[in-house]
Amino acid sequence: MTEIDKALENLLSALQEDPTFIEFEKARNLVNSDEYLKETEVELRSLQKKMTQNVMDKALHQQYKTKYEALKKAYDEHPYVLNYNALLNDVNDMLLTIKTIIE
Repeated sequence: MTEIDKALENLLSALQEDPTFIEFEKARNLVNSDEYLKETEVELRSLQKKMTQNVMDKALHQQYKTKYEALKKAYDEHPYVLNYNALLNDVNDMLLTIKTIIE
């Protein structure tokens, strides 16, 4: 094992023990296991397709767009999603800092 491999292994181990990463994993698991959120994601994708398929019919397109926006707002404001997104930003900032240090 090279020194780079050892350093990478140590970094990954440290990240797995970091409280932010631990909380991020918990939040991700909550989002991925919540039935309401999974069903909402499916419905959002369906509405996106319907909007695209009906782009020439302005009234129908607007009807689907209105439904999509309301559902998307409810999804984005769900406590699990809010927590996940906040932690995702923290993790991304941490990884960007690590990348900057490495470079």
